[in-house]
Amino acid sequence: MPNISDIIENFILSTMGSSNDISLSRNELADYFNCAPSQINYVLTTRFNINRGYITQSQRGGGGFIKLVRINNFDNSYIYKIIENNIKDEISYRDSCFILEDLVSKKFLTENEAKIVAYAMSPKALASPIKLENTTRANILKNVLINILREEK
Repeated sequence: MPNISDIIENFILSTMGSSNDISLSRNELADYFNCAPSQINYVLTTRFNINRGYITQSQRGGGGFIKLVRINNFDNSYIYKIIENNIKDEISYRDSCFILEDLVSKKFLTENEAKIVAYAMSPKALASPIKLENTTRANILKNVLINILREEK
């Protein structure tokens, strides 16, 4: 049985359809799903973020409207934004896999390439007595992406 977050995500995706953007009312969605507005915020921040190919623009007041934009125009500046905004000094395995999935969906990486990078960044591959997994993972992902960008030029 799907949880409320899955249901809200699927509703937003089906409402969005093939459109590249949609405006939503946080309060109306919360009323529709009989949940707190913070549940809507949770879904938006975890399921509709740059790692998954979406930009969320919030407007406070007047019911709290949210505009979701699906990123379709994929270019090198998008990769640099991911590196600057999402990887930073550390990244979890889960978040790095979301980035890889997004890059595959945008045909920047093949599924095989993404699997290889994911294996190299897996908790098992980065096992260490000192908790440096997320830092090492961030360095691996940054270097892979930067070197792939160099290959394309």
